[in-house]
Amino acid sequence: MVPTREYTPSLGEGILIDMKKENTHIIIQARMGSSRLPGKILMPFVGGYTFLEWVVDRVRTSNVADTVIVATTTNPFDDAVEELCVRRGYDYLRGSEEDVLDRYFEAAQKFQSRIMVRVMSDNPLVDIPEMDRLIETRESEGLDYANNHPAGLPVGTGSEVFTFEAFKRVAAEAKDPYEHEHVTPYFYRHLELFKQRNVEPVVVHPFAPQVRLTLDTSEDLQLLKALAAGMGFSRPEDQPTTNEILSYLEAHPELVRLNQAIVQKTFPKAR
Repeated sequence: MVPTREYTPSLGEGILIDMKKENTHIIIQARMGSSRLPGKILMPFVGGYTFLEWVVDRVRTSNVADTVIVATTTNPFDDAVEELCVRRGYDYLRGSEEDVLDRYFEAAQKFQSRIMVRVMSDNPLVDIPEMDRLIETRESEGLDYANNHPAGLPVGTGSEVFTFEAFKRVAAEAKDPYEHEHVTPYFYRHLELFKQRNVEPVVVHPFAPQVRLTLDTSEDLQLLKALAAGMGFSRPEDQPTTNEILSYLEAHPELVRLNQAIVQKTFPKAR
C-alpha cells in the first residue's frame, strides 16, 4: 500500500493527499534531435542532473500518477536516451520520431495506461501540484481531455491529461500530419467530440505571461541555469513552486531578458 503524505500546492492553498491512481501514467516525450538546440535533454542542468533526469525525477514526486514512462525514438541519436533509461531504471519505449502520436499510443498500449499525462522533457520546471490537480479535475468531472497550458501558467510549466479510451479515437481518426507530430491537437480541434476543458491554476501569478520557462534555445538554457543558481536549488524535490519562481523572476528582470526575444512555437487554433 502506498503511504499517504501531504504537500502544499503552488501558493499554499489547500492540501492534497497522496493517493496513487492505478494505471495513471506520465508519458514524457523525449528526443535528442532538437532543431534549435540539439542534444538539449541530456545537457547538464544542476546537481549532477541532465534535464531529462530532472524531469523524470521531478514528475515522480506526483501524488497521483503511479508510473513514469520515457517515450523516445528509434533514431540512433536516441541510443543515449535508452542508455540513460536503462542505467537509471526508468520505464521507456522507443517509437516513431516523426509520428509522436503513434509513439504515445504504443507507450500506452505497452504499459496498459488508463489515464495518460503528457509532459515534455524540455520543460524541467513543470508544475507538479497543478499537474496533480489537473489529473484530479479530469477524474472528478469525467473529462476526456484537460490541459492547463494557456490557462495562467508560464510557458514550459503546463501539462495535459486524457483517457486512453478517448486517445484511441484520436489515434484512429487523426489524419493531419500536424496532429500526429503534436499528439493532442485532434482533441481541441474537435470540441464537439470530447468532453474537455482548460483548467486554471489555483492562483494566477500576474507575471506569468512575461516568462518563458522551457528549454528550446541556448538563451533558455542560460536562464534556467541562472535561475537555479540564483534561487539555490539543486534537487528536483527541492524545486520552488511556480509562483515562487515567478516572484523571483519579477524581482530579477535581467534574467527574464535573457530569453525574452525568443519566439515561442504556437499551436494552431481549434477549428
